[in-house]
Amino acid sequence: MNKIFYLITFILLGAVSTSFAQTEGMFTGSLPENWSADVVASVKYSRNHFSNWKDGGVNTNTWLLQYDADLKGKWKVANWRNLVNLAWGQTYTEGVGTRKSLDKIFIESSVEFNPFEKLKPYAGVRYETQFAKGYEYTDSTKTPVSSFMDPCYLTQFAGISYAFTEDFTQRLAFANRMTISKGYGYADDGSTTKFESFKDEPGLESVTEFKHSFSTIMTFKTRLWAFVNFKGVDEIDGRWENALLISLKPYLEFSLGIDLAYDKDFSEDSQYRDIMNLGLTWRWF
Repeated sequence: MNKIFYLITFILLGAVSTSFAQTEGMFTGSLPENWSADVVASVKYSRNHFSNWKDGGVNTNTWLLQYDADLKGKWKVANWRNLVNLAWGQTYTEGVGTRKSLDKIFIESSVEFNPFEKLKPYAGVRYETQFAKGYEYTDSTKTPVSSFMDPCYLTQFAGISYAFTEDFTQRLAFANRMTISKGYGYADDGSTTKFESFKDEPGLESVTEFKHSFSTIMTFKTRLWAFVNFKGVDEIDGRWENALLISLKPYLEFSLGIDLAYDKDFSEDSQYRDIMNLGLTWRWF
């Protein structure tokens, strides 16, 4: 039923949104000619309030702040790309209280060299963590399970990228993934008696990226990341992120995100979430 609902929503919003024009970013034209950028900040809020409503319902308030930037500088010898993805959101539910709904810090910088048109060696570094404490909830208690810089992932990588098209690229690299966790044990080796707050994992990394604008107001992007350390295939981590963005009017955007993830440090089972939002956006470029 949910899948049918999402499909109907896509069709209706896509049809409606074609009547609106996409405004250019506030700073469009201020970059040097060899630079391109896709930078959007957004604020999204939803509220449900009930008073003597016979059909039932629970009062909720949800808000979300996001910043998504993709900056590329191009030269004859090399290209420099910087990705920044920040997200912070909370949901208040009457009788339950306020809980975190989204929390993400993702920063990546990479340089690719241009000996060939499509096949390019590259190298870079990636930083991942969160803003605030995360909790695991039971009926009567909440237990902290993560926080800023715990865990923190710092990855260095070097490999080869191949551009099938301007929108579709595949990267394969040797990567060194470092995990920092001083309080919650994400870097600890359970087979030893000593508590370890740092873990170093050399391995292989694959990143598949696809981004396509169906029109000036509708864009779909997906990123599939996988990492396997040299211990074996049972040590694979992965994340598949998908987002559909539709500009309904200038400064008004509908978005749907569907993410799948697997990280043995967090859970033996795969993780899933979907997020649907309507809110204000501020396009920089």
